[in-house]
Amino acid sequence: MYMSNWQGSITCIMRSSSEPLPDFGVVRKLENEIPFGFLLLPEKEKISYAHLKNSSVVLVAGDSFENFYISELCQKNKIKCVYTIELIPETRYQINNFQTNNIAVKLRRNFYIWNGERKRVAAFEKADGIQANGTAAYEEYKKFKKCLLYFDTRVYRNTIINDQELNRRLSNLTTQSQPLRLAFSGRLIKIKGVDHLITLASSLKSLSVNFHMSIYGSGDLEAKMRTQISDMQVNDQVSMMGAVDFYNELLPNLKANIDLAVLLHRQGDPSCTYLETLSCGIPIVGYKNKAFSGLLDRADIGWGANIDDIHGIAKIIEHINNNRDIIHSKSKNCVDFSSSHDFERTFRKRIEHLSELVAQ
Repeated sequence: MYMSNWQGSITCIMRSSSEPLPDFGVVRKLENEIPFGFLLLPEKEKISYAHLKNSSVVLVAGDSFENFYISELCQKNKIKCVYTIELIPETRYQINNFQTNNIAVKLRRNFYIWNGERKRVAAFEKADGIQANGTAAYEEYKKFKKCLLYFDTRVYRNTIINDQELNRRLSNLTTQSQPLRLAFSGRLIKIKGVDHLITLASSLKSLSVNFHMSIYGSGDLEAKMRTQISDMQVNDQVSMMGAVDFYNELLPNLKANIDLAVLLHRQGDPSCTYLETLSCGIPIVGYKNKAFSGLLDRADIGWGANIDDIHGIAKIIEHINNNRDIIHSKSKNCVDFSSSHDFERTFRKRIEHLSELVAQ
């Protein structure tokens, strides 16, 4: 949670956690490297008025079930409160469905999600504004006052692929003798659709598509995927690249060596992978969850098939491979869209949203 007294002073309040760190993507900073105030609370301590009393506006994580009381706390003390949100109820139910096969546990968690959403709506009604990450969240919560749509990304303006880099990569597409270069990046877990990637590769091989697929990331399904690659005899077509540094390895590799991203996410969360892929000028083929469908409605940056329709995805890629010129215009659309939503623009847009609320 961030709060500001709007005199240039910003404080970030976070609770400590006993949970293990993620497998990759961790950024380490010394305290003196952080450009704002920082308050670390014990894991179970609640945020109180004493923590907020000098604030003009508070930006609160609305996905957290622990923060629903804060809008009322702010309302009582005449502090502006804005919630951020990225997951919609449908996505929460989807995640629960993939996390357990135990019916009793699943039902109990579904009730917790349902009841939590009632409390979230009540909290949002008391808030002064909402910042919705991604189209799915925006469509779900735009009924609340001052709801802002933004797209989360780690890509800065000067990191977006330039014309020279893009033209160099697109020149590789002029001949069918060169394989169509596909990529996935992200956590290797079922809800991200990675359990379909190797099956897709096998289908593309059966369709005689000349391709190579690079899979970046790590996760629960990594070992199983490696076994599938061998069992389905796609060793020459698929490479497991592991978890790599985002700025120094992943982005440069994507910009130079990938023609098409394959993102088979089942759930409609606003994965920053979408915007980060577009910033490399790479069109996306993916399942039409609510987040990706929302992107396709706003920009001509890829192709979609129904969730779990592996055959549909394979046929799309076969068509693209046989008509490679269509990648060119989509790639330029990707650059245009990501340029409108780079980190700097997105950050400024969100700060202006808070500033306008404080000025009211």
